[in-house]
Amino acid sequence: MLPSLRRELGLDYFASGSLNTIHLAGYLIGTLVAASLGKRMAAWRMSRNAHLLIAVGALACAFAPASAFGYFILAAGRLATGIGAGVGILAIFVIVYEAVSVARRPLVSAIVWAGMNVAIIGSGLCVSYLVETAIGWRVAFAVTAAVALAVALAFPPADKRTASSATPNAATIASPAKAEVMLSRRWLFLTLAYFFFGIGYLAYATFAGVRLTAIGASTFTASTTWVTLGVASMIGSFGTFILLNDERVKRLALVAALSFGTAGSIVASGNSSAAALAGALLVGLGLAATPTIVIAYVRDRASDTDYPRAFSIASALLAIGQMIGPLGGGAVGDWIGNAAIPLFAAIAYALGAAFAVADAVVMRRASRS
Repeated sequence: MLPSLRRELGLDYFASGSLNTIHLAGYLIGTLVAASLGKRMAAWRMSRNAHLLIAVGALACAFAPASAFGYFILAAGRLATGIGAGVGILAIFVIVYEAVSVARRPLVSAIVWAGMNVAIIGSGLCVSYLVETAIGWRVAFAVTAAVALAVALAFPPADKRTASSATPNAATIASPAKAEVMLSRRWLFLTLAYFFFGIGYLAYATFAGVRLTAIGASTFTASTTWVTLGVASMIGSFGTFILLNDERVKRLALVAALSFGTAGSIVASGNSSAAALAGALLVGLGLAATPTIVIAYVRDRASDTDYPRAFSIASALLAIGQMIGPLGGGAVGDWIGNAAIPLFAAIAYALGAAFAVADAVVMRRASRS
């Protein structure tokens, strides 16, 4: 929906990219405050309040005026949706993880991350309306508000809102993980890989629609590209369940996921519809796979009490990368041209893959000592 939004508000690449950055700044804030909120509030209440905030923010975006002031309304709305998402995701993982056994959590994680791609597939099926109509982006925000409101009211079911299953405990929400521990080689390369993943995939995803418009792709091609991205992401997420259960390839799973992103971003810089489709396929295979793999790695390296805090720190670095991605991609697009944005994403992906290789080497040596 970015092309139609840019047209109505007259935004350049940097300004339009900054809206995503503001959203992700909110996500970072939400991620950082969620653990503290969890000590005072049941997880289901956190989820409800977070999704109500998302609904309010999305409605503000939907009714932003088509003027210079509209940008600031959009920015405020995107900030609110980001804060709600940061709190809501952690709350949902707490609720879901408490409902299943430890052995089933990797599969549940894959399902959760894969399920998030339903929105990508849905937007792909509606791309003609989103891109070609002036009101499409407003309707998209209104639908987002409606979905968030539905989740706030219906999830989790009332019979699951008990003190024993919904109230976060110290082992689930808070932990004494130390920053200096996270800076050790056992954690540093992993979190840096996740940071550069955030830059790469947000730079690619934010401007993929702009790139399709620039190469004159048909509406059918644009729709198929987004659907391909979503389906490939779901396949990649479920594929990690197989990789993570094979100790011979487990350490290289993150390298593979980020390599798919690198290759896909390079391919997507081509000036053809075929390049856009092939790029979406490759990027998609690593899109939901990467957070699924990182969560599994963090779980392996942290104790039950340290895991949530370690997850929060890793997610915060991801969010910082996500903030940089749209700004960096937008700046590169304004400076060189939109064809350079996928290459910017590819560089970030490649740096992430390099750190993933370093992490695999460190962990292999640690297993031998």
